[in-house]
Amino acid sequence: MTLFRKSKSKGDLQQEFQTTVRFLDDSEPIQVPFTKETVGQYVLDKVCETLNLVEKDYFGLRYVDTEKQRHWLDPTKTVYKQLKGVSPCVLCFRVKFYPAEPMKLHEEITRYYLFLQLRRDLHHGRLLCSPQDANLLAAYIIQSEVGDYDPEDHQAGYVSEFKMLPNQNVQQEEQIHELHKTIAGQVPAEAEANFLKKAASLDTYGVDPHKVKDQKNNQMYLGVTHQGIMTFHGSRRTQIYKWSQIKKLAFEGKTFIAHVNVNEDADTSHKKKHQPIGYKCLSVAACKYLWRCAVEQQFFFTLQNSFHTPKIRSGGSLFSRGSKFRFSGRCQNEAYMASEDIKRKEPDFQRTCSLPNFSRKSDAKIHMRNSANLSITEDKNTGGFRDISTPGENAVDVPIEARTAERPQSSRPVTQETPVMEETMVQQRADRVQAAGPDSMKMNGGIPTISVSSPLDSETRVGEADTTQLYEPNVTLEEDEDDEGVAKSLEEQVMDLEKEIEQTHNHVQPDTPSRETKPTTRPVVQAKGSCSCGKIFAYTFFSLFFTLTVSACVVMFSDIDHPLMNEARSHLAFLEPTRDFIRHKYEEIVNRL
Repeated sequence: MTLFRKSKSKGDLQQEFQTTVRFLDDSEPIQVPFTKETVGQYVLDKVCETLNLVEKDYFGLRYVDTEKQRHWLDPTKTVYKQLKGVSPCVLCFRVKFYPAEPMKLHEEITRYYLFLQLRRDLHHGRLLCSPQDANLLAAYIIQSEVGDYDPEDHQAGYVSEFKMLPNQNVQQEEQIHELHKTIAGQVPAEAEANFLKKAASLDTYGVDPHKVKDQKNNQMYLGVTHQGIMTFHGSRRTQIYKWSQIKKLAFEGKTFIAHVNVNEDADTSHKKKHQPIGYKCLSVAACKYLWRCAVEQQFFFTLQNSFHTPKIRSGGSLFSRGSKFRFSGRCQNEAYMASEDIKRKEPDFQRTCSLPNFSRKSDAKIHMRNSANLSITEDKNTGGFRDISTPGENAVDVPIEARTAERPQSSRPVTQETPVMEETMVQQRADRVQAAGPDSMKMNGGIPTISVSSPLDSETRVGEADTTQLYEPNVTLEEDEDDEGVAKSLEEQVMDLEKEIEQTHNHVQPDTPSRETKPTTRPVVQAKGSCSCGKIFAYTFFSLFFTLTVSACVVMFSDIDHPLMNEARSHLAFLEPTRDFIRHKYEEIVNRL
């Protein structure tokens, strides 16, 4: 392969690129520089350092490739190889592993970023629950944002300023308003803690939905969580395969396969058989992404330590080597132990505000720079939390997902069927009342129905109080793409650097001696990289054809008497007419000369 690989110079390796990193609170993105040798863990460490985040095992960086397929940035591979061809070059900071017990997170800043991720999940329909639970979660968000309800500060319709639920309507906003009155006295940290406890109790907590189909071509959603692999069909969680029951995960082409141990029958429940259950994904890339996510989740939540993690290989065939993967990083058990060893003082951080001009009650404000003095204890009588510390001075705010979205003013109950796909500018309330509800949009994500029924778990209704709810989360790629088009791809950055060098070269004086006009400091930049796969294939095919042709000529035209040569001539007997023809023509040409 060295014949087709271009040598790399020191200047080429040290060339700097930049990637844009976006955060959960939609605050100002940052630019992180990297070179061709920079691995993904370096970028993640830089982002966590910017956020002053120590418990970083639960987070990751996600991007979207040119085929509109999501990927998690691999911390062990170079960033350049993973983002090459990706345009725009944008990474999104997201929660990758949802902890089974959120309150075990040691620092409040870590719980705050998990709270922001769950808010996004609730807004986009991934955290599906009954209308009652959804209203309560929304009330906790309002309490964290504006504090206690005050009729003087919070005029009628103030809930509509916040976009928290898919297809949010007036009737639901009135119910959220009533619940907001009942949870007065909770500071933002308390409201967020209650939000996390409630969200963690839901079936769809931590679900990253994948759209698949079963053997009967029924479309379903498959979710991978800390519990195992779940399937959702309509409003039901039709099945759950726990990690202890899943023995192997694999994929072949577009088919994702989970090898599960199931009971053979009721009489011999102690005997189990190995049963593969398959689901068909939308594409090979989507299937590979699902397989990697499932393997990572299984290792993270089941391993006791990550010192000797096995290398997993799948997807191989006659014409493909398949894909191999090895889990990197710490598992959940190690992350919990590391959290207990954190000795630093609670870090100072400021919650961002989704509506900076919105009025707030002064008695519900607390400055998070004094968060070390905040002590929260569980109230056994109410089942909630009680603040036993001295209240602070300033308000603590939480960012809102769609701070400028319109409100559908429908009087029908909320069904959480088709989440809003785009954010729109805020209009006056009179215009919003007359505005029609958003059109239903097709979503990119789902979960497959189970191909084989088994008694691993009974069907569970996702929304117990509303049997019409459908689990149709919005998994479009808009939140992972650069809305403003500011970020550039790696190829565009290379072209910009070449133009800059060319302009610098053109500014040299014409009467300058030629030895001074040579760009001695110009780095070696190659936009196209090494030879393409097509050229390599052509060269390889030509080399094989040339080698076979020469070998055939030696065998057919030589008079060497050897068992191997004789055996070869017997197999190439069909070439004897061609050999005789060539000899006859050769003799005619020699006789003419």
